[in-house]
Amino acid sequence: MRRGVRWFAGALCGLPLPAFAHSPIEGLDDFYIGLLHPLFVPAHLLGVLTLGVLVAQQGVQRVQSAVVAYFIMLVAGLATTLAELAPDVEVPLLAATALIGVLVAAAIELPRALLLVVGAVQGVLLGLDSAQPQLAGSGRLAALLGTAIAASLLMLYALAFAEWFSKRAWQRIGLRVAGSWAAASALLVLALAMAR
Repeated sequence: MRRGVRWFAGALCGLPLPAFAHSPIEGLDDFYIGLLHPLFVPAHLLGVLTLGVLVAQQGVQRVQSAVVAYFIMLVAGLATTLAELAPDVEVPLLAATALIGVLVAAAIELPRALLLVVGAVQGVLLGLDSAQPQLAGSGRLAALLGTAIAASLLMLYALAFAEWFSKRAWQRIGLRVAGSWAAASALLVLALAMAR
């Protein structure tokens, strides 16, 4: 009898279930689904953290406008998904993250205008790629609000962490290595996405 139960349970586990790239987490409120969204989508997490490290490398005093542009364009991208007008931006998001990773690895001083553009582009791409098509109405609005808060805080945490750990030369080298890993990871996922 136990053998039959095990076989039946194993067969049930093998049944295919629908898969969504940005599926909501069952059992959580819509706001918390949005709050956790940037943590569970690797491209988003990598993009936000890499941007925070780049901003810290350039000096927080120099790039306040880039941080503000990131926040504004993130909200604009999320608002576009609310209106269901968002295009598929997975490939541009991965390409932008790879570019930011290369800039972190290079550790060169960038013009403020370029930093402003990088922050704005990364913000709008993250916002556009954060659509929650399974949710509707106030649930979608709550999820997008949670995503805006989480993506903003993650970027600020990465910025503070990278600034705190860039006091010594070996720490700055570690940040550059992290940037090269981020670029390599983004390029690998980009190659897989383009191969599909």
